[in-house]
Amino acid sequence: MKIFFAASEMTPYAKTGGLGDVVSALPGALSQLGHEVTCCLPFYRCAQEVAREAKPIGLTLQIPLGSRTVTGDVLELKQADGVRVLFIRRDEFFDRSELYYTGVRDYEDNAERFLFFSKAVVELLGYTRFHADVVHCHDWPAAFVPVQAAYRARTLGTEFPVKSVFTIHNIAYQGMFWSLDYPLTNLPGEFFTPESLEFYGQMNLMKGGIVFADAVTTVSRTYSLEIQTTEGGFGLDTVLAARADDVQGIVNGVDYTRWNPATDGQLRQRYTPEDLSGKRACRADLLAKLGLEANETQPVAAFVSRLTEQKGVEVLVGAVEKLVKSGLTLIVLGKGERKYEEILAGVAEEFPRQVTVRIGHDEELSHQIQGGADMLLVPSHFEPCGLTQLYALKYGTVPVVRATGGLEDTVRQYNSRSEDGTGFKFAPYTSAGLVEAAQQAILLHKQPKKWQKLMRNAMARDFSWRASAQKYEKLYAAL
Repeated sequence: MKIFFAASEMTPYAKTGGLGDVVSALPGALSQLGHEVTCCLPFYRCAQEVAREAKPIGLTLQIPLGSRTVTGDVLELKQADGVRVLFIRRDEFFDRSELYYTGVRDYEDNAERFLFFSKAVVELLGYTRFHADVVHCHDWPAAFVPVQAAYRARTLGTEFPVKSVFTIHNIAYQGMFWSLDYPLTNLPGEFFTPESLEFYGQMNLMKGGIVFADAVTTVSRTYSLEIQTTEGGFGLDTVLAARADDVQGIVNGVDYTRWNPATDGQLRQRYTPEDLSGKRACRADLLAKLGLEANETQPVAAFVSRLTEQKGVEVLVGAVEKLVKSGLTLIVLGKGERKYEEILAGVAEEFPRQVTVRIGHDEELSHQIQGGADMLLVPSHFEPCGLTQLYALKYGTVPVVRATGGLEDTVRQYNSRSEDGTGFKFAPYTSAGLVEAAQQAILLHKQPKKWQKLMRNAMARDFSWRASAQKYEKLYAAL
């Protein structure tokens, strides 16, 4: 099959979270299965810095945006894994320091930016050179693609020749804009109704993707059920419930060519389940690098995440004092809302010997944290899939997670009698819940033989992308 991906992020060109890793790894896995895969994303400033070998293909797209027509150039890059990457260049929209927001608030022209991108994708699919069997769109920035495709089919009087899959990575971010942005779609008024893009007087791009795509997926089985409830649907639960037969959860995978302690060149020493000695060397190296102290009996925990309410930052902050008093050393790495960055910086000042906070994205340090930490804390309010806990499992870094979404699906609660399980889970979204689960881990850490058995349990889990890719392959074929 010919498969076309449309997304706003793709590692290493642009990334703010797990979406970038998924759109990097899944196409590669599909390519290995014998499919022809093309990925399309905006040519951001950060992408220009990485994709220096991308070349213009001599195609300039003419995209209507309300009363004006906006041009966009197309660049192409062929990756070593066989995946073709197309970049849509419009510096007015994408040559900025951040992808979506100023650091304080969202860019005011986000509707215009990503409607332009989605329309450009559909325009590309109309060229014979880029024709595909399936277009796979990811999250709200590409959610307008199925809507535009449906409109094109209606105006042409024939079925649009490309089937569409829309994947929800995080339903909390829906691409909601005021009704005055609707003319930028260049759609007739009949598309701005409760059955289409209109959502309580606003324009909701994610809703459009759900309504018009041929199939809807999300990134774990539990999350696919949660988003069809009032509590987890963020207002779109009834829209999803209406398409329940077309919604399925396919858990994300891990690119083990990049995330594997047996081959990871960013670690001080590599290690395997059969020989865990390298884990100790990685731990010592990490502590030295961050200026922390912890003896062999004091576990090192990590929190590696975007700093948002969703990720449970407030629950973590409320738990820190008790965790520190329990002997835990804590490492925080992430970037996000300024208020959370400031709160965590304050926590590090309060506990300078046992807590360190690094604000920002640091790929090398994130690998070293997975290699050197004893456990990973993931107290998310909700979590569609989560990737950090999957990395942690492979690195023998025991996950302590809230039982929600993909965390519920991918981490098995440790059983002290059978010594089965891969981590520790808690249900209430409270600091006390996190403390209780973490203290179970701390107690087990004092029993090295049992702890190593737990590490090996975790490292034995296989979340490679091939299994997930085969499920998507089956879905594409059905369409």
